[in-house]
Amino acid sequence: MNPTIPFIRKLGLALLLAGVAHTSVHARVTRIVIDEVKPMPTDPSGGLATEQIAGRAFGELDPQSAANRIINDVMLARDSDGKVRYVATFVLTKPVDASKASGLMWHEVPNRGLRRPNVVAERSNGDVDLTSAWQGDNSGATAVRATAEVDKSHWLKLPIARHPDGKPVAGEVIGRIVNRSGLQSQALIVQTNPVPYMPASLDTRDARLVSRVAESTRGEVMGEVDIPASEWAWARCDAAHPFPGTPDPKQICLKNGFDASRLYQVKFTSHDAYALGIGFAAWRDVGQFFKTARSDDAGTVNPVAGMVTHSIGRGVSQSGNFLRGWLHLGFNQDETGRQVHDGLWPIIAGRRIALNFRWAQPDGVLELYQAGSEGPQWWLPEPDSVRGTAAAGLLDRCTQSRTCPKIIEHFGSGL
Repeated sequence: MNPTIPFIRKLGLALLLAGVAHTSVHARVTRIVIDEVKPMPTDPSGGLATEQIAGRAFGELDPQSAANRIINDVMLARDSDGKVRYVATFVLTKPVDASKASGLMWHEVPNRGLRRPNVVAERSNGDVDLTSAWQGDNSGATAVRATAEVDKSHWLKLPIARHPDGKPVAGEVIGRIVNRSGLQSQALIVQTNPVPYMPASLDTRDARLVSRVAESTRGEVMGEVDIPASEWAWARCDAAHPFPGTPDPKQICLKNGFDASRLYQVKFTSHDAYALGIGFAAWRDVGQFFKTARSDDAGTVNPVAGMVTHSIGRGVSQSGNFLRGWLHLGFNQDETGRQVHDGLWPIIAGRRIALNFRWAQPDGVLELYQAGSEGPQWWLPEPDSVRGTAAAGLLDRCTQSRTCPKIIEHFGSGL
């Protein structure tokens, strides 16, 4: 046999594999920008010198990938070249001396965009701590800015779903006002942040506002009354500036004021259909980048390159619910099939985040009629006798792909 043939075969195979790797890695962080580097105060009891690095990660998704097809409206969020793009903030806490790194990276899920307090014990033992954005709808805590800063909240910039002809997707949204009284206008609030979807029209004839005496867990509504379109407005008002007030798509002004003994529900049409499920993929790919990448596509070096051998995702309350939903939908496997995190630690989290569907409101909590509490909420397959569904569990997808992490779950005090 010609001795050059085995070499040619090996070379051809290497080039083929390289080509496959190049064409298949679409869902990834393509660029990072470092906006701020800030030294951390030294622990009085001693310990490692650490610093925090704040920046933005620019990512691309392939909507045709099996890893991304589950994302809500992903095909309607594409740019002209067929890719889906996002920008996510991140903050890294790391040892100044890379040789002192422990090899473990904690990947934090920010709660409603808020930064996580520093954990001295983790900084002193050489762990890397990464917090990166996932919530693209929160116009309060996660307002998009030009830069990322260590002490500022996190934000995720993602696309709004549009039809192939460029027209925005339209649909009906529900907002609620509870425990409010008086002539002052009220915002539609989910937990502590406003409903992110604005009405397509300020004409109240295009919406429906009702008040109710009570609701039951069985879906029964008591004492519902329609409020005529002439008696309320999308506006800001108070006793000094009464109805109809100043037009404002974020506020409802009621001619006769609000009654705290009743709840109010408005149904309206919006065009702000954020593809919120992209947040799952953004958190996945930012974590995988800092865990495994040497640099981005432009050659910017990963600040923790070579420092991480293992990683654990961690979240408290809403953030823990995010982890449960993230794992349930299979996002611990990246687009190339690699496992992302070795462990997950959801803390005081008893449901799944309401994120991956159109008009989602992920700021919601365990309240009547709020999404996120539907099954499965358990890890291993069990039938849902209440809803009459087949046996299923949160680990179904990662079990099939063999990408399940080790899981610690507790309902004690948060960190």
